Amino acid sequence: HGELARLIAQKVSVKLKVSCVDISDHLVGMDESVNEVVNLLNVESEGVRLIGIWGMGGIGKTTLAKVVYDKVSTNFDGCSFIPNVQEASQGSDMLALLRRLIYDITGDTEVRISSIDHGKNMIKKRFCRKKFLIFLDDVDHVSQLRALAEKKEWFGSGSRIVVTTRDKSVFAEFQDQFDCCLVYEVNELNTRVALQLFSKHAFRSNSPPNEFLSLSEEVIANTGGLPLAIEVIGSFLCGKKKKLVWQDTLKKIKNCQQRDVQRNVQEKLMLSYKALDHPQQQIFLDIACFLSGERESYATYMWDDCGFFPNEGIEVLLLMSLVKIRGKNRLWMHDQLKDLGKSIVQQENCKDPIKGSRVWWNRQGGPDIVQQKKGTGTVAAYYNQSEVPLQDSVLTSKDFIEVPNIRFLELFGWTLSGDFGDLFSELRWLTWSGCPKEMQATNFCPKNLVILQLHQSSPIDEHWGGWTQLKVATRLKVLDLSDCIMLKETPELSAFLSLEKLILKGCEMLTKLSDSIGILKYLIELDISYTSIIELPNSIINLKSMKVLKIDGSCMQKLPDAIGMMEKLKEIYGEGCRQLEVIPSDIMRLPSLQILKLTGTRVVNIPKLPQSSVATRLKVLDLSDCRMLKETPELFAFLSLEKLILKGCEMLMKLSDSIGMLTYLVELDVSCTSIVELPNSIVNLKGLKVLKINGSCMQKLPDAIGMMEKLEEIYGEGCRQLEVIPSDIVKLPSLQILKLTETRVENVPKLPQSLVVTRLKVLDLSDCRMLKETPELSAFLSLEKLILKGCKMLTKLSDSIRLLKYLVELDVSCTSIIELPNSIVNLKNLEVLKIDGSCMQKLPDAIGMMEKLKKIYGKGCRQLEVIPSDIVRLPSLQILELTETRVENIPKLPQSL
Repeated sequence: HGELARLIAQKVSVKLKVSCVDISDHLVGMDESVNEVVNLLNVESEGVRLIGIWGMGGIGKTTLAKVVYDKVSTNFDGCSFIPNVQEASQGSDMLALLRRLIYDITGDTEVRISSIDHGKNMIKKRFCRKKFLIFLDDVDHVSQLRALAEKKEWFGSGSRIVVTTRDKSVFAEFQDQFDCCLVYEVNELNTRVALQLFSKHAFRSNSPPNEFLSLSEEVIANTGGLPLAIEVIGSFLCGKKKKLVWQDTLKKIKNCQQRDVQRNVQEKLMLSYKALDHPQQQIFLDIACFLSGERESYATYMWDDCGFFPNEGIEVLLLMSLVKIRGKNRLWMHDQLKDLGKSIVQQENCKDPIKGSRVWWNRQGGPDIVQQKKGTGTVAAYYNQSEVPLQDSVLTSKDFIEVPNIRFLELFGWTLSGDFGDLFSELRWLTWSGCPKEMQATNFCPKNLVILQLHQSSPIDEHWGGWTQLKVATRLKVLDLSDCIMLKETPELSAFLSLEKLILKGCEMLTKLSDSIGILKYLIELDISYTSIIELPNSIINLKSMKVLKIDGSCMQKLPDAIGMMEKLKEIYGEGCRQLEVIPSDIMRLPSLQILKLTGTRVVNIPKLPQSSVATRLKVLDLSDCRMLKETPELFAFLSLEKLILKGCEMLMKLSDSIGMLTYLVELDVSCTSIVELPNSIVNLKGLKVLKINGSCMQKLPDAIGMMEKLEEIYGEGCRQLEVIPSDIVKLPSLQILKLTETRVENVPKLPQSLVVTRLKVLDLSDCRMLKETPELSAFLSLEKLILKGCKMLTKLSDSIRLLKYLVELDVSCTSIIELPNSIVNLKNLEVLKIDGSCMQKLPDAIGMMEKLKKIYGKGCRQLEVIPSDIVRLPSLQILELTETRVENIPKLPQSL
C-alpha cells in the first residue's frame, strides 16, 4: 500500500504542479497572441520543438510567455520557467540556472553541479525519457541556449523549449537541432487594446472618461504600441486631473527625437524618471544597475542607512510602474527600464562613462577599470558581473583611494591586499563571494557596513582572518554565509549586536551554532537549512525579535522545548528534516505563529493545545509527506487556519471531526493518505475553496457537500475506491473545476431543473472506466473543458451537449463512442476536438458550422472511414491528425491548414 501511494503521489504531484510565475493583473488583448503561440507548441504532437518568442524590449515577450506557460504546463510530465537568462549569464549565476532547471524538473533539492559541462551532461541523462516544458526568458546569446537546451536528444519526445529574445539570430544554429524550430514575432498593441491598457493604469478602469478620450488616444498614438511605455506613461498621468498637465506631457512625448525606436522609448520613459525626487532617483538607478533580483529587505537596509527614505521611494516607484516586487519579495525591473538607468549613469560623464556613479564590469570588460584609477569621488557602486571567479585577480588599497564614497561593492573571487585604513567608511553593502582563504587586507574597517555577503566562499571557516577586522561593523544587519562549506562553527557573533538576518544555508559541515547567538536581540531571520546542525542552543529562546526560522533539509532532531518563549516567531520552515520526530508541545504557545511547514519529517503527532489557550494566528499548517503521522489533533486550536496540507501522510486514516470549526480554511489537501471518508462536519467549512483528495483511499464525498458554498475546485485524481459523486455536488454555486480521473465513478448526478450550475468550467473524468453515460449537460452551461478520455464503457454523449456554448475543448479519446450527436455542431466556441483511439465511425456531416474549431485529433480511430466534405468550411482549422484510421479519400481541405 505504501509503495502504491508513493507512486500515485509522485504522479499526482507532477500533474498538479502549480506554476510559480507571477502574472500581471492588468492583462489585456492577449488571447490572440497566446493562442498563436499555443498552436505553434502543438503540445499533442510528437518530437521536440524549439519555439521562439521574438520582439523588441518592452513589447511584452515575457508576459506572453508567462501566460502561455500557465496555460499549457499541465500537459507535461514536468515544467520549468527560467527568468532573466541574459542577466544571470553575465553574472555568476549560470550554474545556478542549471541547478534550478534540474530542480524544477526532477525535484532534486541536492543538485550539485561543478561546471556548465557537468550540468549539460546531467540534463542529457535525466531529461531524455519524458515530456518536459522549458521556458528560457530573455536569451541574448547562443551560448546560453547551448548550456540549457542545446539538442533535441536531451529531451523526451513531446518536449517543448520556448525562448524569449530580442535577437532572432540566436535561433540560427538550432534549426537542424530540433524536429521543429519556429519563431513567433510579438507585434505592437493595436489602438483598442492599447487604450484599454492605458486606461487601467491612468484611470484604474477599462476605458477613459469621455473628457479625456481624445487626449488618451493621442498619448497612446505616440507610444509606439509598446506595453511598457503605455504602462509607465499611464501610471505617470494617473491622478492628474488638469488637461493642461496632460497636454504638456504630450508635447514632451512628441518632442522625443526618434533616432531609433529604442532611443524613442527611453526618452518617453525618461519623463517618469525626471518626476522622481533625488532619493527616489538614486533608488531607481541602484535597481537598474545592480539590484534587480535582490531582496527588497536587503536593499532597504542600505537605502535607509543612506537617508533615501526607501519605504516611500519604493511605494512611489511601484505606483509609477517603474519597479515591481516579484516572488520572495525580490525587486524586479523591466529590461527597458534597466537600460534607461544604465544610460543615465553612463551619461553622467559623457567623455568617460566609467566615471559615472555606478560602474559594472564582466570578465572581459575590465577588472582594469578599478586598477587604472578611473573612478572619481562620485562613484557609489562597483558591480562585478563576471561569470566565473577571478581567483588570480588582486585589488589593492591604492585602487580604491579615488572612490572614497563607494557604498556598494560586489566582488567575485577577488583578493584584497594592502592597508585599507581610512577607506570604505561609506561602504554599506559588501558582496564578496568566493573570497580567498587568506585575508591579505589589513585595517579593513568598513564600520558602517549593514550587509555582508560572503556566500559561496568555500575556503573560509570560523578561523578566517577577516573575522577579527570585521568586528568593527557593529551596525551590521545582514550576514550571509550560505554555501560556505568549510564552516564548522559560527564565528563569534558578539560584535554584531544589530544583526537582523543570519543566513547559514548550505553550510554542510556546520554542526552547531555558537551559544552567543542568544545575545542577538534584534535577529529577525535565522536560516540554517541544509546544515549538519542537530539541535539549536538553548539560548535561542532569548531571541525575542525572531520572526522567521528556516531549518529545511538540516539534520535537526528536535526543536527547543521552550520555543513558546519566542513570542514574535511567525514562520517555521522545516521541510525535509528527516530526523525530526517531535513537535514540542510548547510550540502551541507561540502567539504570533502563522506558518508551520514540517514536510517530509518523521513527526508522529501534532501536540494538543490546552483548552485554556487558543493559537489564533496560525494560517498555514503543512505536514506533507510526514509518513509517520497517524492522526490530527483537536483542531479547535487553529481557528485562523487557511491552509491544511496533509498530502502524502500515508498512515493518516482520519481527520478530526473538529475540522468543522476552521471557518477560515481555504485549502484542504489530504491527497495520498489512507483517509476513507471526510467527517460530516467538513460541510461547515463555508470558506473552503480548494479540496484535494488525489490518490487517497477516499470512498465517498460528503453527502451534504452542496453546503460548501465557496468551494471552487475539487481534485480527486487517482481515487480508485471512489464510486459515487453525491447528487448534492451539483448544488455547489461556486464550483469551477471538478477532476475525478481514474476513479470508479459510474454516473454524474443529474441536476434538478430548478437549479443551474453556472460556474463549472472544467469537468475531467478521464479514465473513469466504469462511467457509462454522461448526464444532461444543461447543468453545466459555463463548461469550457469536458474531458472523458479513457472512459471505455462510455458509448454516447448526451444530446444536451449542444447547450455548452462556452465549451472550448472536448476529449472523448479512447471511449466506445461511435458517433457524436449532430447537435455538437452548435458548439460555436469549440477549438479542440480529441477522439484519438475511440470507436468513432464518422465525424458530423455539418462539421463546417464549427467556425472556431482549430484542432482535430483522431489518431488510432480504426473504424473511422470518411472525412466529411463539409470539413472544407472550417475557417480556423490548423491541425487535422487522422493517422492510423481507415480513411481512403481526403476531401478538399480548408486553406487555413
